[in-house]
Amino acid sequence: MTLGLKRGTVRLCAHDPAWETLAAETIKTLYALLGDAAADIQHVGSTSVKSIMAKPIIDIAVATNDFDFVLSKKDELEKAGFYYRHHADLREQLLFACGNYYTGTGDLQTHFIHVVKTGSKDWHDYINFRDYLNAHPAAAKAYEEVKFRLAAAMPTDEGRAFYLAGKQPFISRTLASALAWSYLGKNISIVIDRPKGYVHEKDAYTLVYPLNYGFIPGVKGGDGEDLDVYLLGVPTPVREADCRVIGVVYRKNDLEDKLIAAPAGMHFTLEEMQAAVAFQEQWYDTEIESLFTE
Repeated sequence: MTLGLKRGTVRLCAHDPAWETLAAETIKTLYALLGDAAADIQHVGSTSVKSIMAKPIIDIAVATNDFDFVLSKKDELEKAGFYYRHHADLREQLLFACGNYYTGTGDLQTHFIHVVKTGSKDWHDYINFRDYLNAHPAAAKAYEEVKFRLAAAMPTDEGRAFYLAGKQPFISRTLASALAWSYLGKNISIVIDRPKGYVHEKDAYTLVYPLNYGFIPGVKGGDGEDLDVYLLGVPTPVREADCRVIGVVYRKNDLEDKLIAAPAGMHFTLEEMQAAVAFQEQWYDTEIESLFTE
């Protein structure tokens, strides 16, 4: 098994199932050290995506409600090989790292442990990104291609900073899609701000909504606004609804992915979904992922 990189360098390796075993062992050790303060611990990052090459460094996310307790365990964590790394720009995370670079006996970094607040955006980003790439091979391959290009361009010296910055546009866009995808099949409550029959005067045309259109309050989409939802199967104007997400509209040329929902138990084919949202999506390059297998 290849594990670890010299600090500041970038090298990609083929996925190794042994990384998953090592991650599981690391998670077990962290649970033993942190106890109930660890609400959840997950293997994240590229080594958790089975179909792509990755830097041979294990990333682990720890969800906690008590940063102070975790910091009180610094000495115990260090004895177990987890070294606290203070970063002024990580305001909502604690970072620990492993490897002989931190013991002074070598130059390798092998693990990064990202401690975040339970239920935070950071936590959901780690989990959603991993799960979305594992479920969408084409997106995972596109991410691998970005990584490979950046690693080849600057593999040494300050390569890691260049590599991380270069990945960010892809990661940001993919996180928006991953967030929308994470709601597929879930029950949600939405507020309708454009009920059926709503007239929206655009610069070049007038848009009349043939269905109810709203959002999930407090959930921010890729454009920084509340995540929008097309509501199917409700023939009259409404102001709110409890429904199930049955589809995701991915906009390839826009930051705003959308959800498609319907009352629980209602089924719509992919073609029916496409027709229902075409009044607005016709202006975009879109692809719809359906909950239902046709």
